[in-house]
Parts: sequence; C-alpha cells; structure tokens
Amino acid sequence: MNNDSNIRSVIFRGIRRRCPSCGKDKIFDGYLLAKDNCPSCEVKFEGIRTDDAAPWATIFVVGHLLAPIVVILVNTDLETITVTILLVLLAVLASLVLLPFFKGLFLGLNWYFQKKENN
Repeated sequence: MNNDSNIRSVIFRGIRRRCPSCGKDKIFDGYLLAKDNCPSCEVKFEGIRTDDAAPWATIFVVGHLLAPIVVILVNTDLETITVTILLVLLAVLASLVLLPFFKGLFLGLNWYFQKKENN
C-alpha cells in the first residue's frame, strides 16, 4: 500500500474511478470491468471483488433520489402509464450513471482494507 493513500484519498479516487494507490489511471476497462493492475503504479486489482456492494448502494441512492419525484408525479394529472414510464426511465438512467462510481468506490475501499479473495 502506498504511504500517501489515506482513506479520504482512496474514497475520492474510487468515486472518480481512478487507481486507489496513485490516482493517475482509470481502474476500469470499459463500463464495469476492472483492470488487472494499474498501468502507472502496477498495483494489482485481481482478486479484489465488490460483489453486491455497488448494486446495493446504487439501488439505495436511486430509491432515495426518486422518492420525492414519485410523490410529485403521483399527485399530478398525468396518466398512470405516463408516470410509470417516466419513473422506470429515470430509475434505469440513474442506476446506469451511478453504478460505475459506486463500483470504483468499493473497489478502492476493498483494496485499501486488503479484502482480497482467497483462492
């Protein structure tokens, strides 16, 4: 572990989807696939799993963000199908946007706390 990696920097680097050790390079190849190691500092990410933490946090936050919107939309004169379509689209869009950020956060935290899968 890098000496300059404190929990605060690891959290911010993870949310930015950067290497938790150096913060220079991205930790994902594509949307959610973690790289095997950081190209800059060679920290290894293989064996670090986030399992259900990122989807759980995404659902938790999206649910809380959509709750007031649900109340507002239900109390309008819009058709039920229109409200349903709007809410589903908002939920899917918000989930797709937030999921990589939470995955980066939990990958960084797991790296920091050395929670690697034992093979």
